[in-house]
Amino acid sequence: MRKSLAAIIVGVVVVAAVLAAVPAVERHAALEIKREIERRGAVKVDAVEVGLFGRRLKLSNLRTVAAAEISIGRLEASGLAWPLAELLRGRTPLAGFRWGDPLSADRIELENVQVVDPVGGSRLGLDALLVDRLDLSRYDGEAEGPDRARMLAARVLAALSVGRLEQRSTVFTFSQDNRRDDIASIVVERYEHGRIASMTLDGLTVMARNGQPGLVSLADIKVAGLDIGRVLAALSSEVWFPGAPVGRVHLDNFIITGFGGELLKRYGISLAGIDFAAVQEGDKLLRSRARVEGFVLAPPLRGLEGLALRLALQSMGLKEIKADFDCSGSEDRAKGEVVVQRCALVGPGLGEIDLSVRMVGADADYWQALDDGDMVGVFSSGIGLAAARLVLADKSLLERGLRAMATTTGQPLTAVRANLAREVRRYQPTGVLISQAMTQLLDTVARFVEQGGTLTIDAKPEQPVGFDRLEYLTSPGADLVSVLGLTATLSK
Repeated sequence: MRKSLAAIIVGVVVVAAVLAAVPAVERHAALEIKREIERRGAVKVDAVEVGLFGRRLKLSNLRTVAAAEISIGRLEASGLAWPLAELLRGRTPLAGFRWGDPLSADRIELENVQVVDPVGGSRLGLDALLVDRLDLSRYDGEAEGPDRARMLAARVLAALSVGRLEQRSTVFTFSQDNRRDDIASIVVERYEHGRIASMTLDGLTVMARNGQPGLVSLADIKVAGLDIGRVLAALSSEVWFPGAPVGRVHLDNFIITGFGGELLKRYGISLAGIDFAAVQEGDKLLRSRARVEGFVLAPPLRGLEGLALRLALQSMGLKEIKADFDCSGSEDRAKGEVVVQRCALVGPGLGEIDLSVRMVGADADYWQALDDGDMVGVFSSGIGLAAARLVLADKSLLERGLRAMATTTGQPLTAVRANLAREVRRYQPTGVLISQAMTQLLDTVARFVEQGGTLTIDAKPEQPVGFDRLEYLTSPGADLVSVLGLTATLSK
C-alpha cells in the first residue's frame, strides 16, 4: 500500500514537472522556429507561438522581402500532423518543408494577407482564409526546368484534400489601369484531389475604378461536382506543353444569379440567371441542359450606346426585347451518338429559333479525344452528321425588321421586302455548286421573307457526313445540298 502510494506521488510529481516545463519548451521551440524562418533573410516574423499539446503554431506579422512582397497579419495552424522532434528543432511546414512532403492539419487560419508585385504594381489582398481538415498526401516533388512551378502546383492540387475552405473579402488591384476586382466570399466544401463537391462565390465585382460601380457584377455563383482531375494530371506531366490537350472538365451543375454592373446598365440589359446541369446515367449516358432565363434589353434614354439602341428598337415598334435560351443534349457511348435534342432561342411575341442535331458513329477514338480535350483527335475520329434541323418561326420580328429597314432607307415597305427576297433568290455562295436543288432552297427562303410563317431547313444526308468530308465540302464547286441532304419547307 505504501509502495503504491509512493508510486502515485512520484507519478504526480513527474507529471507536474513536465507540465511546468511545457511553457519553457514551447518558448524554446518558438525561438528556434523564428530563428529558422529568418535564417536566410528572405522572411521576417514579429512573433512565434507554439502549443505542444494542440500541435498549434501561430505566426504574427509574417512578411517576405523577396521579389514578390507577401505579408500575413496572422497565420495559425492547429492539429498539425508534424513530427514533434522536428517542431522543437525549428523545422515547420514553413521552415524546412520540402516539395513532396505530406502535411495535415485540423485547421489553418490566415488574416490580413497582402501579395504585391513591386514591378507591375498589382496587389492581391484578402481579409481571411480559413481551411478545415487539410490533408496533403505524399507526391512526386522532383521537377526541374522552366515549367517546374506549373508541375509542382498541379501535383500539390492533385494530392490535396480539404474539408472546407472559406476566403473572405478578396481584392485584386491593378495599378496600371487603376481598377480592381472584388469577391466578397468564396466557400469550397469537400475538395478531394481535383474534385469539388460544392463551391459558392458571393459578391463578384469586376473592373471597378476609384470607388465607382464595377463594370460587371454577379451576386451569386454556385458550382457543384466540378472535377478537374484530368487537367491536373496533364499539367503535372513533364511532357505537357502550352497548347497541348489538358483533359476534359466535368461539371454537375452551376447557377449564376444577380447580374448587374455599369456595363449592363449602360445598355439597359437585365438577366435573371444562367444555369447548367449534367446528369450521368450509368457509365455510358450523360444528359445535360443549359438555360439563360429572363434576358431583357430595355435601352435607357441616356448615353450614346443606350440612345442608339433605343432608336433602333423604336424603328421596329419596340421598347424592349425579351428572350430565353434553353438547350439540352446527350452523349450516349453505348449507341455512339451525340445529340442536341433542342436548342431554342425564344423571344415572346417576336419569334423562335430552334436547332436540333444528331451525330452518329462516335467511336473509341472520339470518346478518348473528348476526354483528353484533344480536338485534333476528334477530327480524326469516325463521328459524322446524321441529321439536323433548323426552325425559324416568325411571330413579328421579320415584319418589324423590314419596317426598320424601310424607315432607314426611306423606301416603301413593299419595295424593301421585294428587294430583299430578290437578293435571296440571286444569292450565289462562293465556291458552292448552284444546282436546281440549291435554287429551290433559296426560293423557299425568299418566300419566307415575302410571307413570314415558319421556315424549316433539314439536313438528312444519305450517309453520315464525317470530318473526312470537310475537305470536299470546302473545295470549289462543292454540292452542299446533295451531300448534306438539305431541304427547306415553309408553313404558316
